Amino acid sequence: MEVQICSLRDSDFDIKFRQSLMETGFAVITHHGLDYALIGEAQEAWKTFFKKSDEEKNVYVNHLDPNMGYTKFGGEKAVGAQIADLKEFFHWKLFYSLPKELEHVTARLYGVLEGDIAGRLLYALRGIGSEMDYSKVCQNSNNTLLRVLYYPTLKDCGIDQNGAVRAAAHEDINFITLLVAASAPGLQVLDKGGKWHDVPHEQNSIVVNIGDMLQLASGGLLKSTTHRVVNPDNNTSDRLSIPLFIHPHGNTLLAPGITAQQFLNQRLEQIYVGKK
Repeated sequence: MEVQICSLRDSDFDIKFRQSLMETGFAVITHHGLDYALIGEAQEAWKTFFKKSDEEKNVYVNHLDPNMGYTKFGGEKAVGAQIADLKEFFHWKLFYSLPKELEHVTARLYGVLEGDIAGRLLYALRGIGSEMDYSKVCQNSNNTLLRVLYYPTLKDCGIDQNGAVRAAAHEDINFITLLVAASAPGLQVLDKGGKWHDVPHEQNSIVVNIGDMLQLASGGLLKSTTHRVVNPDNNTSDRLSIPLFIHPHGNTLLAPGITAQQFLNQRLEQIYVGKK
């Protein structure tokens, strides 16, 4: 399994991008137009937030909707996992609240990813498995979600890890995920033979992967591949990543008898069962 590195400047981008996603479910995008300085600014600003005290961060816990706002370290398990992931994170959508110092940089990052890059990438997937306009059904969807993940150094976790990893094996729910280059490597994908492969860690790139919704809508031609984030070899490096989960509008019919909203609700119920 080889995840392709695809430059948006290349004349054969669409061909290479489509092939990588159909074969592996993943692609790494370079020369995408997102300002590298903005990536760095967003990473530094969010890392500063996660370094704050629990008391300061807990102000942003959303008690009405557990899928939004701040989730503390150890607060999530992958579906089917017995041990919590070694991470904390913040979920944000348009019109939801953010820490004041993060509002501007986060909105700028979201705007470029959702408004420019996602549409271009989804357009490249037109005609694969469906006549659906993948770009159009996702444009301005109120289900699209930005997730900022922080994986502390292993020495700072303060727990007996007992086999825990930064992110246990899982698949994404949505159409496509745009993962702005993480501050450290660790992302791996699983092939059909059960072997794990490192996803290339290209500085300032965007890793794109297919989610379960698009696999369903494309009749399985676009693959939602199992992936994970493994622990580093040392216990002194942390990791921050910023994925944007592109969702179709809730009324989008993914397959006979199942809309995107119904699919999303079912999956969120699996994730948050027992947490309410």
